[in-house]
Amino acid sequence: MDEAANAVVEPVSSAAVAAMPSVTPGASVPPWSAAHPYVNLYTHKTPVTATVVGNYRVTGADTDSDIHHIVLDFGELPFPVLEGQSIGILPPGTDAQGRPHHARQYSLASPRDGERAGYNNLSLTVKRVTEDHQGQSVNGVCSNYLCDLARNDTVQVIGPFGHTFLMPNHPRANLIMICTGTGSAPMRAMTERYRRRIETGENGRLMLFFGARTERELPYFGPLMKLPRDFIDINLALSREADRPRRYVQDLIRERAADVRGLLADRNTCIYVCGLKGMEVGVLDALREVTVQAGQDWTILHDVLRREGRLHFETY
Repeated sequence: MDEAANAVVEPVSSAAVAAMPSVTPGASVPPWSAAHPYVNLYTHKTPVTATVVGNYRVTGADTDSDIHHIVLDFGELPFPVLEGQSIGILPPGTDAQGRPHHARQYSLASPRDGERAGYNNLSLTVKRVTEDHQGQSVNGVCSNYLCDLARNDTVQVIGPFGHTFLMPNHPRANLIMICTGTGSAPMRAMTERYRRRIETGENGRLMLFFGARTERELPYFGPLMKLPRDFIDINLALSREADRPRRYVQDLIRERAADVRGLLADRNTCIYVCGLKGMEVGVLDALREVTVQAGQDWTILHDVLRREGRLHFETY
């Protein structure tokens, strides 16, 4: 794991890794009320062409974290998606063996009705990769390709993918969203879905735990902080902010134990975790502590959350 990764995910000991559950930590089924997803409509053999209609940097220009918000339009071609799904991008060119590059997968950052409501478009959150996990210089083939795209460029797309990491579709469902870096993409999609129906009275509670090194390296920081506080409960874990102690998402989960417990006790609550794989252990441990503090059995609750499709992980 590189330095940047360690900055937003607390280092995990070998003992903690050994203690990880052998089963998948999250659910393998969607929430019961999730809308029906369409998957694999377009494949490597039959990709669809999308047009770039926007490419904006969403982190501070003075930071090393170069993250872009990229909007793709599909024109008249059908490309139905849901919050939590992903698409594949086929970068042009060939690899060292002369074979076409394989697709890279990116989570959607926009809701089902488009980045711009009513339009057949969607958005992605893409970080420019310039080094590997060992800190060695490397140019990510697809991330650099995407971050350098200009308006009216075209992109080959496959998908959509994903049939479990989906938001609930019934009224007053609560969401606990836990993410770092570009793991914010599906959380933005879900939050925007809720924001667009804020006047309907259908929304449940939204609670966000968002980790980054500094505010300047936190994608969508400005728009996020403009959201009404009675709409979303925002908790920022900043691990490299000057004059502040290092905070990780699991620290804030523990600090907000009472509120997290209240949401966990509600069968209408779903939990979504997206970001670096190293965060899984810390998040699960924090949820376990929160549960045990209330005198409850985390093993039982964890099993219920997984079985009912209410705890989802999308880590890489």
